[in-house]
Amino acid sequence: MTREASHSCDNLRHPEPELLAEEAATWFLRMREPQVADQERQRFQHWLSASERHRREYASFEKLWGVLDGMSRPCPRKKRITRSVVGIVAAIALAFICSITTVDQLQITKIGETRQLVLSDGSVIELDAVTALRIEYTLWQRRITLERGQALFKVAPGLRPFEVKAGTGTLRDIGTTFNVLEDQGLVTVSVKEGAVEISLDSLSKKSLLTGGQQAGYRAGEIYAAKAINPEAVEAWLGNRWIFENVSLGEVVRQINRQHERQISLADTSLGNYRVTGVFDRTDRVGLLKALGVILPIRAEETPDGTRLRQR
Repeated sequence: MTREASHSCDNLRHPEPELLAEEAATWFLRMREPQVADQERQRFQHWLSASERHRREYASFEKLWGVLDGMSRPCPRKKRITRSVVGIVAAIALAFICSITTVDQLQITKIGETRQLVLSDGSVIELDAVTALRIEYTLWQRRITLERGQALFKVAPGLRPFEVKAGTGTLRDIGTTFNVLEDQGLVTVSVKEGAVEISLDSLSKKSLLTGGQQAGYRAGEIYAAKAINPEAVEAWLGNRWIFENVSLGEVVRQINRQHERQISLADTSLGNYRVTGVFDRTDRVGLLKALGVILPIRAEETPDGTRLRQR
């Protein structure tokens, strides 16, 4: 699609009508495939009979297809098609294309920066600091690739699967709100509500997380799920960190994503200390003081940043 067409697509977003049009368009194209499984036809009939609006929207695409198909054939009476008619049909076709063609966007945040994205289907993504993700919406799926950092997903329902690719695994949403953190190859998935299916590229085994559960994975291994406070999943949106037995190394990386003045460890073994507590993300000084109280460490200020040493 040209840049001009992509720009026009941005101006054609109307959440609820667009979602219905997208569903109708998806079913219309699926039913035109040479081979359609009986189960798929049954799902289509169920969708079609669920609402009069569904039937009207589907009929509009049948009519549109007939118009476009008719324009591609020679006209028996050789009538000229006026530019206005062509323009109207082109506009309708553009609206149709905008709802189903590929959207490819890269979103990046800096240190201390957060951002909210509202996607065309109504899904919401909250980006934490130092995060990079790619949005790929196609006719058949909604796919997000989390390249680094942390993001919270509130997924709108739809016919197309919603998947998040992070590290060496893929997360398939089953109507939910969930958080994903990628930290040096370790991906942690926390579910507030609904369910998320985790599958690794190298394993046939899958793991299902439901509301109030958290699990992590690396290449070749999915760690056992554990219970968490569902409210802790999106605590960072309110500038709070809720750490439960988290390594000091991870805590330091979290702080460094929020504050320009970086923290380092004088000895890598210090990173194995465990931290539990609720902290204010905006208060760097308070964080360092709290860490010095709960752990046998001290902060040393240098021209380049802050260095944590054994006390």
